[in-house]
Amino acid sequence: MKIPQYARYEYCYTKSCEFLEEFEIKAFPINVLEIVHQQKWGLVSYSEIMHKFHCDRKTVIRILGSSDGYTIWDGTNYSIAYNDDQKLGDRTRFTIMHEIGHIYLGHLLDFEATKLYRGSLTKRENRVLENEANAFARNVLSPVSMYLTLKNKSAINVARTFGITTTAAEARIDFINRDVELVRHLKLSEKIMLVYHRFMKKRKCIMCDAQFFQKYKYCPICGNKNSLQWGDGKMIYPKLETYEDGKLKECPICQNEETNIDGDHCIICGIPLVNICSNEECSHQVLPSNARYCPICGGETTFYRRGILKAWDYDEDNLPPESGFMNIPDTAMYIPDIDEELPFN
Repeated sequence: MKIPQYARYEYCYTKSCEFLEEFEIKAFPINVLEIVHQQKWGLVSYSEIMHKFHCDRKTVIRILGSSDGYTIWDGTNYSIAYNDDQKLGDRTRFTIMHEIGHIYLGHLLDFEATKLYRGSLTKRENRVLENEANAFARNVLSPVSMYLTLKNKSAINVARTFGITTTAAEARIDFINRDVELVRHLKLSEKIMLVYHRFMKKRKCIMCDAQFFQKYKYCPICGNKNSLQWGDGKMIYPKLETYEDGKLKECPICQNEETNIDGDHCIICGIPLVNICSNEECSHQVLPSNARYCPICGGETTFYRRGILKAWDYDEDNLPPESGFMNIPDTAMYIPDIDEELPFN
């Protein structure tokens, strides 16, 4: 396949939406290092290369043929190198996402000219691929839906909000009208708005540090009332694997795997296979398999009451000898009301 004559901006924008959806981006600035780690790609800074091979930065730039970053495919995995020179400013996030763009857009696999060495490209070919990677990085790091909701759209605030340089922020501002038109033309408005909704619906519990994407009244993990506020939680409490209707795929007590049948109880040991609120007056239906409490009324769930789930702060290594579970107070700790006004400036 030959490198196209012009940058495929429609393709780049579609792929950026797919990327935001695939990685469920919901926090800004985006943690690009975490994405690289998840994909198990190699990542090295120019400084590390300089130290390993006892050379200066100019030599690294000359050998790699790039003053910003470079990506190679060795037939098995990708490896990204990026220029971490502090004189360049805070360019690391954009540089790495730019290189991810080369990967995600198929630049290193789709074109014969790039399979061996990107440095062999003509200036025109290189410019096309660089423009595509820039468009991808811009629309991932600062999606249209997120930019448009900013109250302060100055380059300085855009740079601070999305963790990019003021130069990259100015490019985002300059290209916003064209990117908006592309969203409409490609009929991606609904998908790109999902990024905004994921961001706005974030909730964290300040007691157990759980993270959610619904506005609950009670924390479904620790049961505290008024402990949920906007933001990113750090703790992810594992869920038991379920079918789409919320029924467990395997009984947690007897390990019976024949659960995709009529009824909500295990046919071997009789344990409930669907997690619901134990309060009969509560209208809430099926709950997540890791919920200890109902997020609507605060009542205990069937999984928690039957011992399938332990208390959120259960510590197996520090239990008193006479107890199988930690003693949890009958009443939830009081926490004053929290102002939930979102801090998106």
